[in-house]
Amino acid sequence: MPPEPAVMSVDASAVDAETTVVTIAGEVTFSNVNGLGRELASVLNAGARNLVVDLREVAFIDSSGLSALLTASAQARERGGAVALVHGAQPPSIFRFRGVERLLSLYQSREAALAEIARAS
Repeated sequence: MPPEPAVMSVDASAVDAETTVVTIAGEVTFSNVNGLGRELASVLNAGARNLVVDLREVAFIDSSGLSALLTASAQARERGGAVALVHGAQPPSIFRFRGVERLLSLYQSREAALAEIARAS
């Protein structure tokens, strides 16, 4: 019997015409990452240039989730924007890979991420 897919929820909320906060909760794994990728791409395709991705309620994220975030970051940069990740007190262990911090902007709070996006715009 195959394992049950991980449970994940994704909620997007526009801050303004160019910035959207995407809140993710649960587990992000190979079994559900396509839904996350579709949601991130949909927000960008709807006109957002900047994404603040709030991961504070994520219990687990694997390399496929990291890949989806890196893809969204590249898509945002192509539009002249950015992706900022909110991780809370401790970033997920997957982000400790060497060099990930150079590819993704990590913040401890949503407010700090939004302030940096606003400053850079």
